[in-house]
Amino acid sequence: MDIEFINNAYTRDELRLPMIHFESNKKDICIICIHGMCGTIIDNYFATVWGKLLAKNDIGFIYEHNRGHSIENDIVMKDGSFKRCGCMYEIFEDCIYDIDLAIQTAKEKGYKRIILLGHSLGCNKVIYYYYKKHPNILGIILASAPDMIGSHLLIEPDYEELLKEAKENIEKNQPTKLLHKMIEDYMYMSSQTYYNWFHKNSNLNNLPIISNPKNWEQLETIDVPILTFSGSKDEDYYLHLDLLKEKATNCKNFEYQIIENTGHTYQEKELETGNLILNWINKNFK
Repeated sequence: MDIEFINNAYTRDELRLPMIHFESNKKDICIICIHGMCGTIIDNYFATVWGKLLAKNDIGFIYEHNRGHSIENDIVMKDGSFKRCGCMYEIFEDCIYDIDLAIQTAKEKGYKRIILLGHSLGCNKVIYYYYKKHPNILGIILASAPDMIGSHLLIEPDYEELLKEAKENIEKNQPTKLLHKMIEDYMYMSSQTYYNWFHKNSNLNNLPIISNPKNWEQLETIDVPILTFSGSKDEDYYLHLDLLKEKATNCKNFEYQIIENTGHTYQEKELETGNLILNWINKNFK
């Protein structure tokens, strides 16, 4: 097994996004892992454990930085300039470019079949990607899938005020202006990002577990096998996996599991979750 750092891949809008590739000797199946909100490809130990385990079992694993990595960052462009990105400036729909690049890279490495894996916010991105592009993939893994908007509304008393402020800044041609207060007590967010994520008809609202409306349009389009799991110590809205199965109406092969005695990043359960993924793949695709 070789571990390769990829640093020469560019999205269609010319952002350079690094990736870590846990290479399989057999170029058949590759998992593409999309990290969560403010995440990076170096701070989630569970992904390292998964990548090593899967590669040793003839399954490739590519863990990609997306443009929303970290709270704030400057990403190199193809022409050598920099673009200010990071979670505080991210536009949700741009995840299409990032996932396109990861799939393209996996194919260039020789892999024939793809599985998309999202962690946390990465789950919302994977679901949206499938809804928009209906790619030819084997299946989808949703690790700790969140209700991003519902959970935000639970803890943000100034939601309406912030949404209004964001809209006004955008109308004044100041989309990157930061809102006046920290979001969820840990980060500032640009007006364009806050409005893009949290307005009424946001594409990010594709796992509405808390409000549970009748229309789960994006999830309903998935017609490939789904595996989803969450740690039992995570917040309640991560644990209604039976509801996700109910709402994924076109998925005929939906498996879920609560991982006991662990939380959002599967501390001390990295190998257990890795083997869950491995066994699911072996059962369904080998």
